[in-house]
Amino acid sequence: MKRTESLLLTSMLIVVAGVSGCKKAPVPKVVPKNTMTVVNPVKQMAPPPVQAAQTPSSTTAGTSSYYYNPAGKPDPFEPFDISKVKPTTALTPLQQFSLDQLTVRGIIWGLSNAKAIIEDPTGKTYIVGIGTKIGKNNGVIIRILNEKIVVLEQYTDVFTGKVKTNEVTMELKKTEKI
Repeated sequence: MKRTESLLLTSMLIVVAGVSGCKKAPVPKVVPKNTMTVVNPVKQMAPPPVQAAQTPSSTTAGTSSYYYNPAGKPDPFEPFDISKVKPTTALTPLQQFSLDQLTVRGIIWGLSNAKAIIEDPTGKTYIVGIGTKIGKNNGVIIRILNEKIVVLEQYTDVFTGKVKTNEVTMELKKTEKI
């Protein structure tokens, strides 16, 4: 019994000594001296003139501050909305497909104006001539040659807003002979 009492007393003394020795000494505040010297002082630019109608608080407080006017500027966080670019006329069936989905199946010669036979992905065929609107990018057939047709596409670039043109050649698809 004496041994357990001495162990208990010793452990209590260690705990009390440890707790009393853990006090932190106050850290003195050190105020650094300004030892930095300015070699070339930076000249401050005069703030741009601020119109009184834009910042009524600056005239009353007597201070001038920068004012951002977003009028006429695009919102950088607004996603590009290509749905705003809408065709002005109703789409023909051939304008509902992109040019790579359409196939040239035949070219008809011997008429005053050459014609071409175009097949859409659903299997429907159309007889087209020069000036026919075709494709999603406002394409117009400008030439019909022996083995191909040439389509001129005009579209608005989403990023720059400029109208771009692109000449696309659609080759006549050869069928296998039996």
